[in-house]
Amino acid sequence: MDNALEKRLNELALRSKHTGRVCVTRFLEPSSAGAVNAAAAGAGVKAAFWGGYEGAERCLAAFYADEPPGPGDWPILALRIQWNSRFASPGHRDLLGAVMGLGIERETTGDIAMGEYRGAPCAYLFALQEVADYIAANLESAGRASLKVSAAGETPVLTPPEGESLRLTVQQQRLDAVLAAACRLSRGEAQRLIAAGLVKLNHVPQIRADARVNEGDLISARGLGRVRVTAFQGESRRGRQIVQVFRYGEPRKK
Repeated sequence: MDNALEKRLNELALRSKHTGRVCVTRFLEPSSAGAVNAAAAGAGVKAAFWGGYEGAERCLAAFYADEPPGPGDWPILALRIQWNSRFASPGHRDLLGAVMGLGIERETTGDIAMGEYRGAPCAYLFALQEVADYIAANLESAGRASLKVSAAGETPVLTPPEGESLRLTVQQQRLDAVLAAACRLSRGEAQRLIAAGLVKLNHVPQIRADARVNEGDLISARGLGRVRVTAFQGESRRGRQIVQVFRYGEPRKK
């Protein structure tokens, strides 16, 4: 954890405690959630997260003493990014590179989510209001695609993530067991990836193969993609744990 960020979180939490007002951060990496909650607990306040839509990864954190933050407390604006799909189809990496090429700080922008508008594909960038006008005026292209950027003005229609739901069985709710089952690895292969520091649990590197995995956890392995644990559904007839996961990316061939 960056010491400067930790100090800033503590300052905002204490300010919320002393003023009774909602105090909001800029966009944070998902791995900062633990530090936010620690700062809130240390100051005796509460914390909430919002990134502009349900399920956002990069979020603002808000510290509050009594009343939770309302819609007006989150300085986020959704920008709709459009292009002519007959000539180009920019991906997430193209769009993020173009946004960062404007010279703005990463903490002023959140997720870029793919969506649609009036039947055509588009993307939505969630940004702080302070930089939204600058982005809209200056983001003109991404790769070979010419872009049109404007404030969304309404709740964006986001495209569900590509992937597949899998129903698996594992011996235990351990990281190595779930990773092996979801990615079709041997238990030994999963353990070696974890020991090498190539696996993250909820965006934080995890080197313990026996780390407990819970519902809602996100597992990512370098070169293998990401898996969301959606539910544990009891035991099978053979005494194994039944787990439902969502594996991001193109569905695998049967």
